[in-house]
Amino acid sequence: MNFFNEGNKYYNLKEYEKAIEFYKTAIDNNENTACSYYNSGVCYIKTKDFDKAIEMIKTALSMQQESKYYFNLAYCYAMKEDVKKALIYFNIAWSLDSSDTDCEKAINLIMAKNKKWDISN
Repeated sequence: MNFFNEGNKYYNLKEYEKAIEFYKTAIDNNENTACSYYNSGVCYIKTKDFDKAIEMIKTALSMQQESKYYFNLAYCYAMKEDVKKALIYFNIAWSLDSSDTDCEKAINLIMAKNKKWDISN
């Protein structure tokens, strides 16, 4: 059985808890390890467990650096209202893929929302 593909199947069915179980088994079996951590992180985003999502995505990033990994890490920090970290990770994502207009939009949205934002916070 390909546990990673099973995880994807349950993710597509929006059964995120079940998908996480399969991704964790995929990790234990060294199947698409970085992607399994990342996909688990995305499932945690869907269930609004941003702390767990951050943990999983950071682990994925330690193995493989992808723009979308940084983007979703930034998204987690934005949801936790950690503006500084959100901006850092959105900018890293954008630097890895300058064609990603969603990064630019996210950065502009955060900056507009936080006009008086002070980097020392």
